[in-house]
Amino acid sequence: MRKKIIVNLIGGVGNQMFQYALGYALARKLGAVLYCDISAYKEYKIRNFELKKFKSEIKIALEEDVLELCKKRFWGRTKFSEKSLKFNSRFLKIKSSAYLKGYFQSEKYFLDVKDEILDLFSFSDLNFIQNRDLLNEIKKTNSVSINLRLCEYVNNPEVAKIHYVCTKKYYENALTEIKKRVEKPKFFVFSDDIEASREYLPDDIDFVYCDTANWQEDLYFMQNCKHNIVANSSFSWWAAYLNQNPQKIVVAPKKWFADGSKKDYRDIVPKSWIKVKT
Repeated sequence: MRKKIIVNLIGGVGNQMFQYALGYALARKLGAVLYCDISAYKEYKIRNFELKKFKSEIKIALEEDVLELCKKRFWGRTKFSEKSLKFNSRFLKIKSSAYLKGYFQSEKYFLDVKDEILDLFSFSDLNFIQNRDLLNEIKKTNSVSINLRLCEYVNNPEVAKIHYVCTKKYYENALTEIKKRVEKPKFFVFSDDIEASREYLPDDIDFVYCDTANWQEDLYFMQNCKHNIVANSSFSWWAAYLNQNPQKIVVAPKKWFADGSKKDYRDIVPKSWIKVKT
């Protein structure tokens, strides 16, 4: 019987991408079939399952698939849950069919198949683009995306206990790093609250504030910028990671979670990115 890898999906599109990427890497290594368990979205109403908008062919696990994999004793231990956000190589050493649950926020889980992951998370068509003039401007300039994650981080007290909003000082420091390295940069701002984002940026730079039509535009426009300034957000992370400019400069916050969250985030930001104090 061919092995199965089922990955539990939860969270927004950035989280789903990390979860799927580990599942793909492990399934590829084992010659297994990869399935996604999206049952959590029946109750988790604040986000939707989004991966089918990429070109990758997603197989959805049925309830019986999950029950079969998690209960059969002759497969030994088949359910693997992440205990910490720190990279754990044990997930890549699994040799049997497995059910995976966690966030898996590190490129270390899929570095061996990075090129395939970049391809999987491309779009089969670009019909979602409504502002082609903006895309053309991004492509023809020394464009730098700036992402600000604000809505939930600001307005939801429970979320704010874990996540924090990157400060104006962070963005000032990040802009300084870019201006040291990029000639005539042009800054394009992307945010889930584009009006509020103005409060977090300096007044002496002529930013282009991008009021995009959907999350696909956000992701595609940011990854097509030459360089990136990211927020402490998995969606922001993937926008920069998908940027295939070989000379790209990516600036990221040194601190990824709020003080007191006790989350181990040392493996989230790739070593090649510039970490800046927040």
